[in-house]
Amino acid sequence: MKYIIGITLLLFLSCQSKQNNIELKTEITNNENNKLEVLLIGTFHFRNFNPKNNSDITQTNEVDVLTEQNQKELELISDKITEFNPDKIFVEHPFEKQSILDSTFQSFLPTNYYESKRNETVQLGFRVAKKLKHNKVFAYDYRNTSYPYNGMLETMKKANQTELIEKEDSDMLEYEKKYNELVQSTKSVTEILYLLNDEQDRKDDISWYFNSANKAGTVNDTIGSFLVSEWYKRNLYMYSIIQKQVTEKDKKIMIISGSSHIALFKNFIKYSPEWKTVELKEIMK
Repeated sequence: MKYIIGITLLLFLSCQSKQNNIELKTEITNNENNKLEVLLIGTFHFRNFNPKNNSDITQTNEVDVLTEQNQKELELISDKITEFNPDKIFVEHPFEKQSILDSTFQSFLPTNYYESKRNETVQLGFRVAKKLKHNKVFAYDYRNTSYPYNGMLETMKKANQTELIEKEDSDMLEYEKKYNELVQSTKSVTEILYLLNDEQDRKDDISWYFNSANKAGTVNDTIGSFLVSEWYKRNLYMYSIIQKQVTEKDKKIMIISGSSHIALFKNFIKYSPEWKTVELKEIMK
């Protein structure tokens, strides 16, 4: 009798354990399903097709988004994003100029993107928002920060950081070569966006700040760390502006930004129990 009772107890405990596991898995699944889905799209600055517009430190060639082929690709990308159906679209536009963005968006007629500006806000943000019949797109950029890059280089020279300077030059030239070769070989906006949203590319981007810039100067000179902190501050402030414009009604959002910003946003979202990221490649399948 004791043996039978023991077997029955073991079977009961086993069933309870399985039931608990099922309930736990269900709870985890439900939690995942209830998270805000954040589509992250890191871009190059479309206007940099004209080298005169390129104020970035890295001087790369850019594809022309107004070509017939790239307009077709942008249409396909925007159609896929429309299927994803974000409730809000966030663009890298100065937050304090939201009223100007509103006015531009309201008056914009998507009759011919070929004649529109080479601008990711228009070519991606407006294009998707118009397809979804949104009333507005949301600005979040924050620019009240410093970025003393040239001063940092001068500090590195004064500190005789020859190896660090050589690595800086070598890494930049290597990236420019890799990027420009891709532009020259494909001239495809889709392939460029895939590269800029690649996990390794994001890791390399963030790594430069902490493993190169942060080392700049002597122990008594903090210009490198100041540059990093200002860059981090800008991204943190932008992310905060996005967070504060999301409501409980929103199930999905899209953030369009320079790929460096997206790299850090991805890290921020990792620590959010209520948000999860979605990648461009995932929705393009």
